[in-house]
Amino acid sequence: MKWMLTNSAGEKDSMLTFAAISFAVITLNILLSTFETVTFGSTTINFQALDSTIMAVYLGATFTAYVSRRWTDTHYYSSQPGTTPPPEPPKV
Repeated sequence: MKWMLTNSAGEKDSMLTFAAISFAVITLNILLSTFETVTFGSTTINFQALDSTIMAVYLGATFTAYVSRRWTDTHYYSSQPGTTPPPEPPKV
């Protein structure tokens, strides 16, 4: 997929993309909730803040999944003799 971010190894990374999108969504929610209400003519849009616990759990789980997958890839393939990383997906 062309829209995916690349990690530090230069590979497309779905977990990094998901972590970046979730961080952007949470940050946007925090910024919009500071205004609480936005009115355009006769249209009113209300923004409610997320509970801080929900944000922490959501971001914590997302970033933990990304870091643990990177650690597993690095640790497993460097410590097991004769193992090779999975094949790279075809370039699109």
